[in-house]
Amino acid sequence: FTSGSTGIPKGVMLTHGNVRHNVDAVEQVIHIKPEDVILGILPFFHSFGFTVTLWGVMALDAKGIYHFNPLDARQVGKLCSRHQATILLSTPTFLRTYTRRCESADLASLNTIVTGAERLPKDVADAFETKFGVRPVEGYGTTETSPVISANPREANKPGSIGRPIPGTQVKIINYDTGEECEPGETGKIMVKGEGVMHGYLNNTEETSLRLKNGWYDTGDLGYLDEDGYLWHRGRMKRFVKIGGEM
Repeated sequence: FTSGSTGIPKGVMLTHGNVRHNVDAVEQVIHIKPEDVILGILPFFHSFGFTVTLWGVMALDAKGIYHFNPLDARQVGKLCSRHQATILLSTPTFLRTYTRRCESADLASLNTIVTGAERLPKDVADAFETKFGVRPVEGYGTTETSPVISANPREANKPGSIGRPIPGTQVKIINYDTGEECEPGETGKIMVKGEGVMHGYLNNTEETSLRLKNGWYDTGDLGYLDEDGYLWHRGRMKRFVKIGGEM
């Protein structure tokens, strides 16, 4: 179910193919290796936690370790240190807590941190990098896209952007008045097409037809693509407040 960023939460019908495509694409972007250990702190009712930290571990040749409360910073730190975790998928809110409450040695084994569900403030990334020696990178997604749409590769991070579209996913920006495709650098509605896009909303054909047209999913978000193909988020058509990835 969606978190309710566009009204009442809606059931999103994701196929096995949707989820598997997203897992494989994320593997290509962050280069998950057999020796990697993924630290799973995101709840499984959230599509980010469900696809990447649950199915990612089960479908790929990597180890997963889990803690049920992402705000329990001290236990998360101990778990990371004990199992020498290398990859953390998180929200900026959780990273802020870990920076305050974890010791430097607790998260020293991490080499990849990808955030989503809310914007990554520069001060959060700076503070985390200063204390733990690795800079978080930002990604972007929606429940309707299984969820990852774009992410910054760790070797080609462009701070402030929400990364490049993942393999198998197309992104275009359209003018919200005319519906015409925007030029690079021009802000408009973010539209997404690809193997990760949902089948539709559960028992809601009207909303499905409004958001899915000719295979393109209307995210309701505003942004632009730059000359290098990086996506930049510039807000929503309707404004809400998200804390820790939830409304």
